[in-house]
Amino acid sequence: MRLLVALALLAANATPLAQPTPPPNDGKYVPDVARQAAAEGNAAFARGDYERARRAYAGVLELAPDNLLGLINLGVVEYSLKKFEDAESHLKKAVQIKLDAAPAWLTLGILYLDRNRLDEALAALTQATLYDPRNARAHNYLGVVVGRKGWIDGAQVELRRAVEIDPNYSDAHFNLAVFYLEGKPPSLELARRHYYRALELGAEPDPELEKTLKAAPAASPLPANR
Repeated sequence: MRLLVALALLAANATPLAQPTPPPNDGKYVPDVARQAAAEGNAAFARGDYERARRAYAGVLELAPDNLLGLINLGVVEYSLKKFEDAESHLKKAVQIKLDAAPAWLTLGILYLDRNRLDEALAALTQATLYDPRNARAHNYLGVVVGRKGWIDGAQVELRRAVEIDPNYSDAHFNLAVFYLEGKPPSLELARRHYYRALELGAEPDPELEKTLKAAPAASPLPANR
């Protein structure tokens, strides 16, 4: 059975470069031209032109090399372009500048998960949930990593947290269904509930998962709070 771990994060979590300009003697000062480049990058990213967005964000860093949001946005776009080493470098620099930069930790965690570097993904996503505990996607990805490491109960805890934060998050419902089926014993009715909720929210059907659910006997209704 598949897990849903698509990168559904970026425009909302990689905050655009739009904060008020600090005083010129502040090390984080961002020239107006860099702000214009950032706006161009945001617009390009929104329309899916990741290469143009990458060039725009790189232009921000040419003018303001330590700008936090420029580093995060560039890392996000480089990940989308599968430039993994470049993305990792920029995101690591972002968290060196600001340890609690949760979007950088989240994107690093997804990158490591994508590369099957599970220990690093676990560390990064733990930081993401620490610094942004109400981020449903961070809990979703952390749940996937924990589950892939064989800690099924822990995966269920994180994924339940994700759907508590965002009840309409289809990927988290789908992944929770998968890990309910992998429990010992499997929680069949909970798996059914979350799988069909994921479908209602737009997830693609999974024939293997549906076969497993249909073959299992139905049980008595569950409490509404699970």
